[in-house]
Amino acid sequence: MDPDSAYAAEGLLAPGGVLLVRTPDWTYFKAAGVADLQNAEPLDCNSPYQIGSATKMMTGTVVMQLQEAGLLSLDDPLSEHLPEIAARLPNGDRITLREIANHTAGLFNYTDNAPDGTPGIMEGGLSDPEMLKSSRGPADLVEFAIVHGEPVFDPGTEGKWAYSNTGYVLLGMIIEKLEGKPLADVFRERIFAPVGMDATFLWNDVPREDFGLPRAWFKAPFDIETTDWNMSQGWAAGGVISTAPDMAMFVEALAAGSLFEQAGTLAAMQEGVQAQFPILTYGTGLCGKPGDTIGHAGQTLGFESDTAFAPASKTTMVFWMNSANNIAAFGVPLVAEIVANHGR
Repeated sequence: MDPDSAYAAEGLLAPGGVLLVRTPDWTYFKAAGVADLQNAEPLDCNSPYQIGSATKMMTGTVVMQLQEAGLLSLDDPLSEHLPEIAARLPNGDRITLREIANHTAGLFNYTDNAPDGTPGIMEGGLSDPEMLKSSRGPADLVEFAIVHGEPVFDPGTEGKWAYSNTGYVLLGMIIEKLEGKPLADVFRERIFAPVGMDATFLWNDVPREDFGLPRAWFKAPFDIETTDWNMSQGWAAGGVISTAPDMAMFVEALAAGSLFEQAGTLAAMQEGVQAQFPILTYGTGLCGKPGDTIGHAGQTLGFESDTAFAPASKTTMVFWMNSANNIAAFGVPLVAEIVANHGR
């Protein structure tokens, strides 16, 4: 990429990136750039990466599976499953699981800076290496929202939508309570193993070197390295490590409905509200352009990505880069252009 381009001017660069596009007729799978700026180690196509909020697709999938099993309903109040937390959380007695799942609950987002000036979890790590590496349990993440946050709006207010990682941590806590086992085990048993995602797992600590992740940075000019970000700060909202091929398998399996027992469950998962971006709707951990694509973008302090499937053309797209601020957020439009011009 031309360093003098508009992307560079906005700091939307990354040391390296991977793009996977798969259609019934052809596959494009390439890596560019480096995994480590110090030694210029080339980035491998099959390198693992932090998928960030694309984890919400997995949390949402398990929620829908539990609804199929009759263990919960999206219309349940939060207080039915987490009464102690609901009693302390602002508006906690009025919030439903559906509102949590589609971000219409008005929950304060624990990753945002708080109204009282307290740096948000994750945000504070940009200037404090110890905070960057700090381990946070799910209860700690929710507690931050309870103590420091304020509701963005009343639950279910018409026309209001506000993205909240706090909500997906709550959904993860409900999953663990109903399943009686760690969320990492639930993901593995209900999603990763059935789909064949052998390189994918939920991680709750600083990534180990043997995982093979590339080094990561916040944004150009890459003076803030975030390789040691503690992934417990993402958990059910953004703590999964995966690869481009694994994510392609996941979104294809999801789109095919093969992770569900009932024919209508995928459609119910897609039922959503207008998101912050007018062209998109948001359902239960699933974001998409109606009639065009389904998927979810993801961002951590060191990675940004986009995963999507276009049912009409049966096209799968996975795009990721090893910085937190880059053009991966625009991955689907860019990939659509590649698909449209392929072979020209």
